[in-house]
Amino acid sequence: MGFLRTFIFFVLLFLLTAGYGQDALVSAKLDTNAMLIGDHVGLTLKYSGPAKSQVLWPFMPDTILGSITVIGRGKIDTSFTADKKSVTYSQQLNITCYDSGFYTIPAIPFKYRILPDTSGVVATTTMMLLAVHTVKVDTTLAIKPIIGPLKIPISFREMLPWILAALVVVLLIIGGIWYYNKRRKSEPVFRLKPKVVLLPHELALRELEKLRVKKLWQAGKVKEYHSELTEIIRKYIEDRFQVPALEQTSAEILESLHNNSGCPPASLDKLVSFLVLADMVKFAKAQPLPLENEKSLNDGIEFVHDTTQS
Repeated sequence: MGFLRTFIFFVLLFLLTAGYGQDALVSAKLDTNAMLIGDHVGLTLKYSGPAKSQVLWPFMPDTILGSITVIGRGKIDTSFTADKKSVTYSQQLNITCYDSGFYTIPAIPFKYRILPDTSGVVATTTMMLLAVHTVKVDTTLAIKPIIGPLKIPISFREMLPWILAALVVVLLIIGGIWYYNKRRKSEPVFRLKPKVVLLPHELALRELEKLRVKKLWQAGKVKEYHSELTEIIRKYIEDRFQVPALEQTSAEILESLHNNSGCPPASLDKLVSFLVLADMVKFAKAQPLPLENEKSLNDGIEFVHDTTQS
């Protein structure tokens, strides 16, 4: 009987160390159990159990047994079975070791509970063996000198910042020489294109031609046509004769031009009919004939030509 009890105890102990706990299974597995010193080995932690499991994931310290170092930690991945009743959590760790020898990685505990049961359960993985070997050295061979650093050709990407920096320096030098020569010759650094200033008659004739192209009165916009026409002529009178024609009435304009020796009497006669017709359209809502509309524009052009300053 004593032997039977001992056998049952060891079987239960084996099941616990194998990673079973109630309805869950935990495991820790190395990619390989033997490695060269300084190599990297993958360590996979895995938990599988009911979908309602709440797992306190084990934390692996940066150093295990004082010699094995954790150099990489992947994220914890989650996957469910097709019926969504079971879940599997897994994490990939990368470990290395810089001392040769045989190491026993202790069992890793997983704490979890399966709802609605709130009591906690601990399941542990099996212990793992890791053998770390050094590179075998053939002592019968002659000792060779240490190989120096390898020369790697420089890529274009590595050279690009230096090329750009050199171009900037060259442009700065050229710009400095150009600026120095300009200052030495007392020349302006930048030459601005002079603005073309039109004479009063040139500006008026250009605007009158634009008005002709608009064909306002042909489109039924008689009032707008005569308003723009008189504004062009008023602006011309103001610039040509220094008369505030834009603020004056038609009678005041005629009086100011009558006292101005630079305006011929014949031109005043054309201007009178021109302004009277425009006032009748704007204030009396008169509807001139097509010939009268054309004549107003022609009278304005002739007035500008007759009074052009030589």
